[in-house]
Amino acid sequence: MIRTSTAALVALLWLTPAVAQERADIARNGAVDLAYWRHGPEAGVPIVVINGQGVATRPHDDGLTKALLAEGFRVVLFDNRDSGQSTVLSAEGSAAYDLSDMAADTIAVLDAAGVERAHVVGHSLGGMIAQVLAAEHPDRVLSLISVSSTSGEPGLPYGPAMAAMSEPPPDASAPMADQLARFYRIFEGEADRMPDAEVAARVEADMAVRDPNAAERQVAAAMRTGDRRALLGSIELPALVLHGGDDPWFPLVHPESTAAALGGAPIEVIDGMGHILADAAAPDVAARIAGFVGSLPTP
Repeated sequence: MIRTSTAALVALLWLTPAVAQERADIARNGAVDLAYWRHGPEAGVPIVVINGQGVATRPHDDGLTKALLAEGFRVVLFDNRDSGQSTVLSAEGSAAYDLSDMAADTIAVLDAAGVERAHVVGHSLGGMIAQVLAAEHPDRVLSLISVSSTSGEPGLPYGPAMAAMSEPPPDASAPMADQLARFYRIFEGEADRMPDAEVAARVEADMAVRDPNAAERQVAAAMRTGDRRALLGSIELPALVLHGGDDPWFPLVHPESTAAALGGAPIEVIDGMGHILADAAAPDVAARIAGFVGSLPTP
């Protein structure tokens, strides 16, 4: 989810008391504290997952985490700055940052987790961060897996979710959690509907952030970095582009642009998957990641 209209929703959530969250380990990048979790065997192949804009980690309930663990990976999860349990930067003064700063956050997490190099999976905004990470810190990345993301190429069209995000909610007086649940429904695919319990769990995690400007700062980071095609062209690491065939936010021209900028990286389109990486789609996504990683030479 990457648009300034999401910031209005976070502004609503700012009025809601924060929910209790599971305790995390903390990595530090300068003044930024990053909540992170480690799962899986120490001997497992390391993989780090970078969340999308405004999305908080569900440490034990996330479908992708469970599916990656079932594939034998050692999984590192964390909350980006301005989301979840990580530092929410002050709305006062200078809080400007870009995707390079967020990529450096990922390096801090890998350092704290004791991981020298990892396969990097980034979803949506996380895919953009993963792209920059692979370009600027190739010595720490085994491979790049960009999921439901884009290259930042100017002029690419958006899907029907753009119009839906711009519309006022049907009931502006509805509880804040209901407002956020509506946005999750906008971003899922027509054939990839999430159970109400999954949406509720996602909403509960995301409501940890109470700063109305947090989402806008993450959006600004992507806009500040801009067109990443030149960066993508500099990446010599193995790369895979995964995308939902029913993505209502980024149509297929977006992963096609990403793959082309990566020098012709393979694209795998997952039928029925929307923009949200729903728990039901996670086993398929994890299997594709495992197949890709398993095809690579042992580092």
